[in-house]
Amino acid sequence: MTSVKSAIAPILASLALGAVAHADSAPRPNPFAKYADPNGVVLAVETPFTDATGAVRLTVYEDEPTFLEEAAAKYQAPIDADGVAILRLGALKKGDYAFVAYYDENGDGKLNRGKIIGRPKEPLAFSNGVKPKLRKPRFDEAKVAVTPGSVVVLTIDD
Repeated sequence: MTSVKSAIAPILASLALGAVAHADSAPRPNPFAKYADPNGVVLAVETPFTDATGAVRLTVYEDEPTFLEEAAAKYQAPIDADGVAILRLGALKKGDYAFVAYYDENGDGKLNRGKIIGRPKEPLAFSNGVKPKLRKPRFDEAKVAVTPGSVVVLTIDD
């Protein structure tokens, strides 16, 4: 009887450990789901700025030919105490869009750039987490499929 218990004990222990590892990899709830609107698209922009005086400005692009050249729409929203700006995009039609958001630190309504290279001076983010280094991002890299009820999240780093 003792040999049966000693043979089963390691199996039970490994099963218990496996269950713990599996539980740790369970999907976490989306904290932005509470902003969803069944009739429209919502864009949540996370920032490291809390109680900021500036606003987040968002530009929406519909396709490759107009990407970074001609906006389909523009929005702005204040940043709340948690460092999040919520932009309700209304009845944006189902499809692929690319989004660019920036933190307008000085409130002048434009993305300020350096004089020599034209590199942005204000923090910005592209949809799909695209972080270009030596070139502009492409629409196909930044596009996100949206439908009414979607909540798209962008993160602006400091």
